[in-house]
Amino acid sequence: LAGVCFKLTDGFGAPIGAGDGTYYTDSKGEIVIPDLEPGTTVTAQEIATVEGFVLNGEPKTITIKSGKQAPELVFWNERAGTLVIRKLDSVTKKPLAGVQFELTHPDGRYVDADNGHLSSKGIFQTDQNGEIRVSVTGTVVVKETKTLPGYRLDSTPRNVEIKGDKLNTLEYRNQPYPNLLIKKMDAETGKMLEGVK
Repeated sequence: LAGVCFKLTDGFGAPIGAGDGTYYTDSKGEIVIPDLEPGTTVTAQEIATVEGFVLNGEPKTITIKSGKQAPELVFWNERAGTLVIRKLDSVTKKPLAGVQFELTHPDGRYVDADNGHLSSKGIFQTDQNGEIRVSVTGTVVVKETKTLPGYRLDSTPRNVEIKGDKLNTLEYRNQPYPNLLIKKMDAETGKMLEGVK
């Protein structure tokens, strides 16, 4: 996988190489770090992956030894499924943009957005089509946290299991609050009366 981002640090937590220790895999899916001193401890952690794959954020550590063949750290990425959350008006079936949902894993971790970049506390918002699309795998807990004015909030959490590279759709329908119309009329003539409190 080309274009996957890793952070490399030594045994003291200092970045390895120039800059902040951030490297990207090349067209062969590799990162090669030359001229490391024997005895150097290297910890590699994947911090962002590519579209369609799940971030493998488990760090791996290795110690460089002299006179040995270059050591390798191998990381595997699962293919991600897609979760689509669709939000509609329950009466008109019109899509509702701007409704907020919180997406977490059962252990409380927030679901990532943009292939490994953390979302803002797991908060996602429906787009102009009333949809949220997230690449993810495993169990996701979905909870509506903020709706539009004039609609009832549906705050009941739902669990959905995302497997492989499948498309999973959750549909939410928001009930609009009913309107109250008060009419004031003359009892004899039936004429509408204006300005009554």
